[in-house]
Amino acid sequence: MINLQGKRALVFGVASEDSIAWAIAQKLAQAGATVTLGYQKRFLSRLMQLVKDKPWIESWVECDVTVEEDVKKFFATVKGRYDVLVHAIAFAPATALQKPIIFTTAEDFATALNVSSYSLIRLTHYAMSVLNKGSSVLTLTYLGGERVVPGYRVMGTAKAALENLVRELAAVVGPAGHRINAISAGPIRTLAASGVPGFDSILDWMAHSAPLKRNVTQEDVAKAALFLLSDLASGVTGEILHVDAGYHAVGVPPDLDKIVVPKAQAAPNPPMP
Repeated sequence: MINLQGKRALVFGVASEDSIAWAIAQKLAQAGATVTLGYQKRFLSRLMQLVKDKPWIESWVECDVTVEEDVKKFFATVKGRYDVLVHAIAFAPATALQKPIIFTTAEDFATALNVSSYSLIRLTHYAMSVLNKGSSVLTLTYLGGERVVPGYRVMGTAKAALENLVRELAAVVGPAGHRINAISAGPIRTLAASGVPGFDSILDWMAHSAPLKRNVTQEDVAKAALFLLSDLASGVTGEILHVDAGYHAVGVPPDLDKIVVPKAQAAPNPPMP
């Protein structure tokens, strides 16, 4: 049993009870930690229902991570020292997810990278003033940052940037005794995932192809997060840990003969002009 008694955590990204960030917060609490939530204003009503009768929630503070002054105000508001920072934030405008990436506007591209990637720099920068030596920072990524996933589009680029930032930041904050890692989670039905076109098909495909023959859950990710955020991972930093039922390790999916149309049945190639 991992013991986090006396530890304090800052968790960003809780939007609903299905949020991976909420699952991580609960897992930290079960290990004995107390939690302060940084939330976006539009999710306040949902948040108020979640924090009710939760003595392990120290406080909840509004924070728009895309606004420098908001982040500065957040870290000026919270009191004392902390041991954990969880960044579970991702967003791309719907207009950028509904059409091929070649049509992505510069504005939508900048929004996706600002919210999903640069926010990790901003939070880590200001958190250094309140994090104890030996602290752990964790963010969430997805396989779309390594490979093309239909429907994920510009978010794949944002996650690729995020994963590189994990390595860059690990080298910067490591000398001060801080660690930073990421979990590359398999697809999970959350409020954020609902905006990805064809998400149900992605879930079906992953469950069929993954070595464990299932999709992962918020609980799966939260348990891995607890390890990375605890002293059991004291020598781990700059790491991208896949929690995806093993899908990332698969080159050719099983039952390929049932998926690929035999050549004899395939439509002939059209004649060249």
